[in-house]
Amino acid sequence: MRLRNALKIAIANYALVLKNLIYKIIIFAIFSLSLGLILRLALSPFIERLRPVLQSLWSVIVAIVNGENHELTISLLKTDFGAFKEYLSSNVGGLVWTVIIVLVFSIIYRFLTGISDCTLMILVNGHMTDMSHRGYVVVMIENFKKILVYQLIDAVSSVIWSAFVGLVVWGVFRLAMLIMPILALFACGLTITLAMSLYCTVFSQVMANVLLGEHRSVKRAFAEGFVPKKRYFLKMISAYFAVTVMLIYLHASVTVFTFGVGEIILIPFASLLLVTMKTVDYFTINKKKYFVDYDTIFIPKELRENDEGLLSDVEI
Repeated sequence: MRLRNALKIAIANYALVLKNLIYKIIIFAIFSLSLGLILRLALSPFIERLRPVLQSLWSVIVAIVNGENHELTISLLKTDFGAFKEYLSSNVGGLVWTVIIVLVFSIIYRFLTGISDCTLMILVNGHMTDMSHRGYVVVMIENFKKILVYQLIDAVSSVIWSAFVGLVVWGVFRLAMLIMPILALFACGLTITLAMSLYCTVFSQVMANVLLGEHRSVKRAFAEGFVPKKRYFLKMISAYFAVTVMLIYLHASVTVFTFGVGEIILIPFASLLLVTMKTVDYFTINKKKYFVDYDTIFIPKELRENDEGLLSDVEI
């Protein structure tokens, strides 16, 4: 029910997809140009040393396929690879700094793109509360302080969680290779999908409490949202798992069959759908009525039972 309502609300607010798309294209363009320029300057020597290795490797492959004598090409590959290793050993510091720069840019990029997702949540909350549809930029500016607070929490948490998940995935891969190598990729994919679902489950209500909660301190919003109530946890993680699997499938299919063109629509719509799910969970957990569309109002079971009790006391 919650997933179906979230999908209906997301489709009803489809105009937000275009606004989300424009914002993310602008941020992506700025960051890709900036990072591309930095990497071009920083990695130019690295690429120059790597190019001969790749050329020699290709020559070996061609020689083997054509049945030619490949001893000379293998000898050349060893020489080029030795020179490349020597370059790496003498430039470890520069490469480490390049990796750090990429990581910092990734964190800042997530931080800035997440501002749009926070804005979407506030706009979706307006739709669900009283069918109001305010301006995207106006809402972003009015709630900028709350948005920045949550994005700081999310940026730090996502880095820590990603590092932890990376270690777990590596451990799962090593274990699967020892026990049953054929299942190694499946086990890693399952672990990553579960990790993404768990992160959405845990932080969905932190996000909602910070952005939508009334008169809550950040500390209280985090404490109340970090551990969802027991009766909702399994429902939430199963729903996010199903949506994550569906989105991974759609991203893969769109990339292959539309040569990536469909991602222009799928990426901003996926953001809107996930934000809508988190907002629906917030209304459900807090037992609040909400609009699905102009003709449909969802009333939680607890409120329906209260209404029935009131009606039973009315004399007809």
